[in-house]
Amino acid sequence: MVALANKVTLVTGASRGIGKEFCRQLKAKNNVVIAGCRDPSDMAPGLADDVYQLDVANQASIDAFAEAVASKYPHLDVVINNAGVYGERVGFGEMTAETMLHVFNVNAVGPLMVTKALMKKNVLGGKAGTTLAHITSKMGSVDDNGSGGSYAYRASKSALNIISKSLSIDLEPSNVNSTLLHPGWVITDMVNNQGLITTEQSVSGMLNVLESKGDGELRGAWHAFDGKVIPW
Repeated sequence: MVALANKVTLVTGASRGIGKEFCRQLKAKNNVVIAGCRDPSDMAPGLADDVYQLDVANQASIDAFAEAVASKYPHLDVVINNAGVYGERVGFGEMTAETMLHVFNVNAVGPLMVTKALMKKNVLGGKAGTTLAHITSKMGSVDDNGSGGSYAYRASKSALNIISKSLSIDLEPSNVNSTLLHPGWVITDMVNNQGLITTEQSVSGMLNVLESKGDGELRGAWHAFDGKVIPW
């Protein structure tokens, strides 16, 4: 991957936390930044060139988003599928099918449908190519699960991981490179402002992975913000 500068980039879940920081750092590198978020009015001024409404759990919203993006931008160099939710913080005994399906729909189905909608608009891949980065979590690693719990979140991220792997195979002929990024335990609202690293450290690390790894190293792989390969 070449330096992420002067590229056309797209970030979902862009109005807060990791997504907001992606926009800030990509903008600082002189990239065009397209932001997708559920409520565009929540987006801080100056962090994106264009802000569009996007609810990744709503197909009509996804289709409208892809249409709006494609009407202005004929090609996207980088897509960061970042939008996600943790879901209700309940244990095994209180978990419901509704919670499981909602989290799965946002975290796993959403990125797939966003990618599909953008592919249909012919703004991904082609001669210039596109890097497609999905923000997952180490909590989706079967090997790493030593504490149990978090059924909805873990399952949804595991699903996203295998989706990204399949996309890395199916979209390679179209010159779309699908990869996974683990942001680390980041201090955000999602974890009640607990965590070990800041959004600045996390995003800086993940962008460095995209810039420092070759296409072959990224394709179908899973790297943490510090460049380490995550076990499946």
